[in-house]
Amino acid sequence: MKNNFRYVTYVIVFLVVNTNIIFAQTSRTDPNDNQGWFGAKLKVDLPSGWGTSLDYQARFINDFNVYNGSYTTVGATKKIIKHVELQADFRLAVVEKGTYYRGSFGFEASKGFGDFDFGLRMLVQNQLQDFNDEYKDNQREGYWRVRLEANYAPTDGIQLYVSTEPIMKFGGVRPIDNWRNSAGVKIKVAKRTKLNLFYMYRPDYAKSSYNRLFQVVGLNLDYTLKIKKSNTGGHYLISK
Repeated sequence: MKNNFRYVTYVIVFLVVNTNIIFAQTSRTDPNDNQGWFGAKLKVDLPSGWGTSLDYQARFINDFNVYNGSYTTVGATKKIIKHVELQADFRLAVVEKGTYYRGSFGFEASKGFGDFDFGLRMLVQNQLQDFNDEYKDNQREGYWRVRLEANYAPTDGIQLYVSTEPIMKFGGVRPIDNWRNSAGVKIKVAKRTKLNLFYMYRPDYAKSSYNRLFQVVGLNLDYTLKIKKSNTGGHYLISK
């Protein structure tokens, strides 16, 4: 565990130093932004292949200078076969421009090979944007997204991962609306608890006349509970 805390320190120092270098190269007049996403997640694994989760995230934009708002997500999963699970969630975002409601549905397939694990996730999303500006009509948008992810666990307490995820908008001005490319590390810091540190490189093609670029540094605290059914009394217990 001490080695894991030392690893956390190294990663945070690396992120701070390198993001300062990256951010110093941009200008406020450029269509680029540097952001920080920070949150916590509770995940509960239930019997019979079911699962649920609650996720909260606060986001800072404009080179970390502006608090953009909060994002709260409630999700559910159901494993249908050994390597495939269905996923659904609802997200409420209270941000500067208004209140956004988003629902998602899809599936994720995963397969492990030794210390490596690979995943493919496909989602369809529908979002309603309720703007604070009374002169601006509410906006409904639909998206579909595909994520490929690879994980590597060099030790029991450390997991490295990379992922790429193009996000396509139904009826968008371009085939791809934006593209999330992420790299991160999940480090076990306590029982059932992992610290997720990540960097995201996110080109955005939503504008018809110019492209944008978002670079994100994030930190998330993930806590997982496993609920199992007792073989004797039929009671539900928290797995050790």
